[in-house]
Amino acid sequence: MQKQNNGTIGRLMAGAMISGALLLGAASQGLAKQESGHHRFKGEVIERAGSMAVKSETGTTYQLSANEAQRQGRAFKSGDKVDVTVNENNAIVDIHLEGQKGKHTFVTGKLVHIGQMNKNVKLQTAEGDRSFPLLLQETKTRGIPEGTVVTVELNEAGTVVDLHEGKR
Repeated sequence: MQKQNNGTIGRLMAGAMISGALLLGAASQGLAKQESGHHRFKGEVIERAGSMAVKSETGTTYQLSANEAQRQGRAFKSGDKVDVTVNENNAIVDIHLEGQKGKHTFVTGKLVHIGQMNKNVKLQTAEGDRSFPLLLQETKTRGIPEGTVVTVELNEAGTVVDLHEGKR
């Protein structure tokens, strides 16, 4: 009787461990999808502590530096109504005046290098080597080895606003 109970308990424990591992795997996949996505919202440009920021409809504020707006080829003033996209780090990666649509392009190629000092990405594409300026150094550039196929998303100014491994 003791051996039979030990076998049953062992099978139950093994089943529980497998079920837990499957649930944990599903949960982590869900988190990865949520983290890798961008969040879009409507907001208003405001002045905050002597610099520009964007206040969302929910009251959250996001810093908007003059350099960042300039790199995106835009100038904003307090009171402008805007459509904003932030990345998983809550950094603004795209901003337009409300109602204006962005025309982003995607370029895929093998990663040649990511310039840390001058903030650019160099890809080997079918058209040859091409370099693109990075909007933010944090744009998912860490841990991607040279030679990896990546796709960069470029805003209207030709600046990298997002980068993904693989083709998109």
